[in-house]
Amino acid sequence: MQGREPTLRIGIIDLGTNSVRFDVHQIEPGDGQTRLLHREKLMIRLGQGVFLSQKLDPEAIQRTLQAFISFRQTAKIFQTEKIIAFGTSALREASDADALLHLLRKKTSIEIRVISGEEEAQLIASGILSHLTTLKGHLGLVDIGGGSTEISICLKKKILHSASFPLGAARLQQVFLKKSPPLTKEKGQTNPILALRGHVKGILLARSIAEDWPQVPYLIGSSGTIRAIHRILKKMTHNEKINRRSLSRLIKSIKNMSPSELLLVPGMEAKRVDIILAGALLLEECMTALGAKDVLTTEFALRDGILDREIRALSKEKSTKKSKVNCKDFHFRGKKLGYDESHARHVEKLAGVIFERTQQLHGLDSSWKVYLLAAAILHDVGKSISPIDHERHSYYIVLNSDFLGMQKWESEFIAQLCLHHPTGNLTKIDLDFTKNRNHSHTFVRLLAILRVADALDRGNSGRVSILRIRIKNQAVTIKIDAKTSVDLELLRLEQKKSLFEEVFQRSLLIELP
Repeated sequence: MQGREPTLRIGIIDLGTNSVRFDVHQIEPGDGQTRLLHREKLMIRLGQGVFLSQKLDPEAIQRTLQAFISFRQTAKIFQTEKIIAFGTSALREASDADALLHLLRKKTSIEIRVISGEEEAQLIASGILSHLTTLKGHLGLVDIGGGSTEISICLKKKILHSASFPLGAARLQQVFLKKSPPLTKEKGQTNPILALRGHVKGILLARSIAEDWPQVPYLIGSSGTIRAIHRILKKMTHNEKINRRSLSRLIKSIKNMSPSELLLVPGMEAKRVDIILAGALLLEECMTALGAKDVLTTEFALRDGILDREIRALSKEKSTKKSKVNCKDFHFRGKKLGYDESHARHVEKLAGVIFERTQQLHGLDSSWKVYLLAAAILHDVGKSISPIDHERHSYYIVLNSDFLGMQKWESEFIAQLCLHHPTGNLTKIDLDFTKNRNHSHTFVRLLAILRVADALDRGNSGRVSILRIRIKNQAVTIKIDAKTSVDLELLRLEQKKSLFEEVFQRSLLIELP
């Protein structure tokens, strides 16, 4: 009798501008059902002053570090096997974000991926729509964060438009309102509230008109700011919805209040006193721009979209034999043949990071990652026979190895990656080993990534780590950190990056700290 498939516990960290959220979920075997084991939110105010200075505040950095140290301890208590951490607007904006990412990785071993505004909007929409059942006609989804606002227009569960705007409660407070009540402008200057409204209108209408967004009767609001506004209005109106007319009345009643007066408003959260007016003004402008009369609130948001994507990825892996392959088997084989373990493990790590952070570029299913990692581990194993033409020796070793749970075509696929990992152009003859066009398409993408990862550890020293990868229309920029000089790695990369640039139609650039 086979043993019961084990459950998987994953932690999800959403590092936002105002707050950081940490969830621990248990994913059940078989059906992929989840159980929430732990949830917490800390108001760390990472975006404090960042939208004026483009620099992270030292105190905010310390608050963030302490939060992550606490999360790491909690993850150990719950025996969490995987932590997925995402950063949003404040980290996209701050010029010194990489230093914080490096600090958190060094102190907690938690790797944070800074996602684009577009990806954030899509994940939020996925997280909300996957939990809604009765949807009719057009509706809008809105998430007001500290630094950005994500809006999606949907027809039932189909997303028609999805966008991220550089509008957030903390950002607008810092730039326009500044204090509570807002600072009065000099004679002849625009009132700060009117200036805020005009700024928001211009940004929202430009996008909605350009893309011909339909008007929607109501919005579903998913952020802490929107839920805070709802709690206040519910005390005032006893209404389960946020009505545009009642929201306007709330704005009129609080716009001239001091912080101490705001604290006395029924339902007010002390931690949101300084941004509640900016959030309410922003929400009203969103409703006006989209034609919505009401806003319904939901608890589902970005981290639920992340969880949904993780479950789908796990489901795909389980549906194929690929999930039976374990990288431990490749390391075991490499050790028996006397491979350079340090180099193999570092190239494996670099290749994995590049694969994950360029997924929007290569478009490959995550189940292909294991083939890339296998080749990263075994690409130099042929040196145990001879350093001359070692890639050919690596090819024959991998091709004729019997890996647990792997079919013959899979061994051939990995062996071919090992064979072609040094340099050189690929020809049609080189790809004749597979008659599957999809496999050929995948092969060249994985090979391009493998060559870059191998080049970044040219000195076999493990001194290079990847801080961030930026993908733009013309270039992919990899920002690296290194313990010593990386001249050798940069020289080798120049020799090996041509396939990457050819396949992805972008220049590959390296940025040093």
